Amino acid sequence: MSSMNFSTVNTKISAIKAKLLSREDFINIMNLHSVQEIFDYLNDNTSFRDVLWDLQGRKIHRNDFEKRLYKYQITVVEKLFLYLNQDYRDLIQTYMLRYEIENLKLVFEFVRGRKKKEAIEEHFFTFGKHSNINFIKLLQKDSVLDVLEEIKDTKYYRIILPYAQSEDEKFNFYVEMMLDKYYYHQLIQKSQKLLGDKDKKSTEILRRRVDLYNLEWIYRGLKYFDMSKEEILNFVLDYGYLYNYNKLKDVVYKFDVNDLADQFRNTPYEFLFDCENDLDLFMERRIDHYLYGKSLSLFNSSILSFGKVTAFIELVDFQIKDIISVIESKRYKMPVEEISKYLIRTIEVVE
Repeated sequence: MSSMNFSTVNTKISAIKAKLLSREDFINIMNLHSVQEIFDYLNDNTSFRDVLWDLQGRKIHRNDFEKRLYKYQITVVEKLFLYLNQDYRDLIQTYMLRYEIENLKLVFEFVRGRKKKEAIEEHFFTFGKHSNINFIKLLQKDSVLDVLEEIKDTKYYRIILPYAQSEDEKFNFYVEMMLDKYYYHQLIQKSQKLLGDKDKKSTEILRRRVDLYNLEWIYRGLKYFDMSKEEILNFVLDYGYLYNYNKLKDVVYKFDVNDLADQFRNTPYEFLFDCENDLDLFMERRIDHYLYGKSLSLFNSSILSFGKVTAFIELVDFQIKDIISVIESKRYKMPVEEISKYLIRTIEVVE
């Protein structure tokens, strides 16, 4: 396990955290009327100016705006690199693989004819030196096999190749599940190898995310897909915090969509299914809200560890998601109290 003094990097992330949006900032942007007004507010009053300033004076398109917000997370991570040794930089680099994987999923949606090239390009994550794949070049390919040939020297080739001849719907499903499985497997294995038993809090949140990913997948897989219980279990992720394979198998075989609240009563994850009318609509939000609380608690703890770094990166990601939710709400002219329902962070609105 690599040793490192985290006092300097913890001081740095505390300084950056202090510049993130406050409750008051969120109330302010929720009360604005357009995407342009939100852009102007963030550019004039927050640290997001670092990635927005050069768009000032232009007509702001929502997709460009959202890309810049995610660019902010990349710039924050790159600042942290200066204070981390190589082992910890490599671990953060693994964390950033999720953006590369999301881009790859988009490429396959294009070559399978599910989305137009322009729509795909608009949603690409831009992260420069953190990926060696030329995603724009991949959009020039005409088939899955052509894309695979282009990425033959990457770790993704062997993961996707067995499904290359699958039917359209099955291909997209299998590839998304296997790429996610690869990502979490790599991230948790490397985290445990580097951090060991002395920094269990750093991996706990990640492993709880795996628990929730698996439980959500089992719920959606059994409710909406025509799949056997054995096939459902083939796609569960390893390294869960409370739910190992045997416990997940028990969940699958006892699964009753009409009795989920009781099945998870008095467990740490009862919040996932204990609701009346919005089980599907707000499931992602409930998961993120739970993980936000865990990340915030770890960040605010007195422990000087790598866990604070990973918790901070998660908090930045959650904040960006919330800003994007506010931006999206302007399309539908939602009232402020309605917007708050879609946020990960709890923002109490006083009418």
